Amino acid sequence: MGHDALTPAQDQTLTPLALPWEPKALRRRNHILLLEGITVVFDGFLALNNLNLALREGELRCVIGPNGAGKTTMMDVITGNIRPTRGEAWYRDDVNLLEADEVAINLAGLSRKFQKPSVFESLTVAQNLELALKARKSVFSTLFARLSGEEADFLGQTLELVNLAERKNQLAGSLSHGQKQWLEIGVLLAQKPKLLLLDEPVAGLTVKEIDRTSELLLSLEGRHSLIVVEHDMSFVRSIARKVTVLRQGSVLAEGTMDEISCHPGVVEAYLGGEAC
Repeated sequence: MGHDALTPAQDQTLTPLALPWEPKALRRRNHILLLEGITVVFDGFLALNNLNLALREGELRCVIGPNGAGKTTMMDVITGNIRPTRGEAWYRDDVNLLEADEVAINLAGLSRKFQKPSVFESLTVAQNLELALKARKSVFSTLFARLSGEEADFLGQTLELVNLAERKNQLAGSLSHGQKQWLEIGVLLAQKPKLLLLDEPVAGLTVKEIDRTSELLLSLEGRHSLIVVEHDMSFVRSIARKVTVLRQGSVLAEGTMDEISCHPGVVEAYLGGEAC
């Protein structure tokens, strides 16, 4: 994608939310993900507006905001699907996300789950995970190699973690929507990522499935870093340690769920009702 130049009028609209000051190299070392001044312009439309976001290793961060706030565009930048007009984006301190392609970013340990689950419905649950385990091997190994004892143990642990151990021989196409969501999370975990990006993981789930998904994501906290984009505020409250609120491509507020629930700008822009 070509870089569109900002007009002076557009440039005046940029309202940065500053990151805590420290030398840039130290900021990169202290965070698994660092976005600084990310701006994306599509045909004159400002999709991201000088966006700053810093995520520490092992952190679970929820990102909320109205439709059109820039949540999907932000994840597209992180995964290398979109090149911003300007800014910097680093995964760990050694992977420049604005120079690496999508495959290289994934191989470096960053995996993304889209809103609609994408699994191989004609394969069993276990076979879906097995393919993911083998994905980094050669084509020959993927087709013919058997799982090692260590890999088989890891597959079994992952099935237990995503609540699908009893359905391992069931075709993925016969799973409920919620179970498919869990399977896709399991597929991502089979790739052993360091950072997971999850887009609306509880959309369309039952109350029981939402509760189980909350337990699953909380169990991953610390072992993995997670960014969860979601509209279900009850779910966000159940898992959130820190919440980032986007509005018109910028960070409007960051804090605990209680803090952002009392933020007048957040209440006006997204939550509705009255501030605390």
